[in-house]
Amino acid sequence: MQKRGFQKYVEIYQPVMRAMHAILGEYSEFILHDLSMPESSVTAVCGNVTERHIGAPTTNLVMETLRKYGDQAEDILCYPSTTKDGRQLKSMTTFIREQGKIVGCLCCNVDLTEYIMAQKLLCGFCKTRLPAEAEPKKEVFAQEISDVVEDIIHFELDNLSKPIAHMSRADKLAFVETLEAKGVFDVKGAAEMVAQHIGVSIFTVYNYIKEVRNSNKAM
Repeated sequence: MQKRGFQKYVEIYQPVMRAMHAILGEYSEFILHDLSMPESSVTAVCGNVTERHIGAPTTNLVMETLRKYGDQAEDILCYPSTTKDGRQLKSMTTFIREQGKIVGCLCCNVDLTEYIMAQKLLCGFCKTRLPAEAEPKKEVFAQEISDVVEDIIHFELDNLSKPIAHMSRADKLAFVETLEAKGVFDVKGAAEMVAQHIGVSIFTVYNYIKEVRNSNKAM
């Protein structure tokens, strides 16, 4: 039923996709999937957030949802997702049904990178501080040391002035230096966790750590 049978949905949804893309702007994309052939399900694209084109496959989320719930699957609205280069997205998947059977889906992805930067700018401007001695320290009660490391990484990421996708090498080096000062890399496996969060290889993180430690020795 692919191509020919699904063409009626392409004709119905493409005008809607173009209209919604025009409203949401360049940081949005709409993708229509014909789920009769998951390996090449993309039949229409409007926008370019995830750099997919006609003939691209469906996503793992859609495949897993259909495998688990079949035709009873519910639409997945306003969920977070991340691109390979670390950009944070807000996404939506709504299923297309024909006589109760799911035959396709319309997906929307909005790149939040610029919006997050604006949010951090506004939050930074509006932030007030108590005297240093009045600020409570957050204590993490974890079952595993990896949970403590994860909490520290997330805390420092939340306090960055820019999203990961906009971080330069110097920014990432400074981030690693902050974590080094907190003893994060004394924990086995911490470098791997940091590499995953900032979108670099573990070897790159090891090089950052070496550079930071050499710099500290020279002081």
